[in-house]
Amino acid sequence: MFFTEMTRALLGIIIFVITSSKLVSASPDLSELYALRDQARDAVVLLTDDVLKQYVMGRNRPYTVAIYFSAEQVSEGNPSLRLDELRKEYGLAAKAFAKGPDSDKIFFFEAALETSQMPFAVLQVNSLPCVVRIPPGLHVGSSTLELGRADKMVPDTVGTRNYPWPAEIFVEFMGDRQGLKAAEVDRPSIYKSPIFPVLLLSGLVSLAYLVYKVYTMSLLQHPALWAVLSLAVFWFSVSGGMYNIIRGVPFFIRDRKGNLQFFLTGRQGQLGAEGFTLGTLYLLVSCSVAFITFLAPRISNRILRDTLSLIGTALAAGSIYQTFMLWTMKTG
Repeated sequence: MFFTEMTRALLGIIIFVITSSKLVSASPDLSELYALRDQARDAVVLLTDDVLKQYVMGRNRPYTVAIYFSAEQVSEGNPSLRLDELRKEYGLAAKAFAKGPDSDKIFFFEAALETSQMPFAVLQVNSLPCVVRIPPGLHVGSSTLELGRADKMVPDTVGTRNYPWPAEIFVEFMGDRQGLKAAEVDRPSIYKSPIFPVLLLSGLVSLAYLVYKVYTMSLLQHPALWAVLSLAVFWFSVSGGMYNIIRGVPFFIRDRKGNLQFFLTGRQGQLGAEGFTLGTLYLLVSCSVAFITFLAPRISNRILRDTLSLIGTALAAGSIYQTFMLWTMKTG
């Protein structure tokens, strides 16, 4: 009889331990999720199949899930959607929540079609742009899930007046309606850079020196000044500088790995760096030809004259070659 009671007690303890371990394993490990968020460049975790199953699926989520859907083929094929800019604003909102008082109550993910198709299938996402919010109590399984309009950020629910939606709209949609608080959105700016005071001081000193030269040495009458200014206007105009300013063209963007990207392949658009690169090549060709035509013949030393002429010819030829290489890359 004693052994029977002992056996029952041991079985009860074993069942309790097994059940407790299952319950513990069913809850996501927030320490690992914190580590994934800290490793991401902008607090947005890449949503792979494993991450989806471990941190999104199921009922035991003590946090809200925000998912940004992206597809590189859509971004490249339809640049008017401006998905790269939208992704940047989404990242700013994610960093604001990560620094806020409710950083443990909401996590931001990105579902890239090239990495995983499961989130698109489960949440029935078939068009972009699309950002969804999954409340903690909503069960997510392997079957399809239909979210309500209140949990979707699409043009029909948010509108397109302020598109691409700024980070503040993401903060309002993801947090304020759920009672979650975020830190202030910290936008990168040259004015916040530690080198800005140095640049400002250098600019003021240079301006003061230039004004001094103008009024004391009649610099405005020197032809070299007007030659340099003419070349600067030529370079700025052929680089499309005014077009970039009027249209707000970014100088560069970042790819999905966070690396700087200065050129867009194919006919998907043009960045500011592309225009200024071509403008520099045009300037090199023009200056090289002008040097060979007007300046080189005035050099009395034959060896020096021939050497500089060959260098100018090679520089012009190389610049023309690079121009056609860029043109081929853009047009195929």
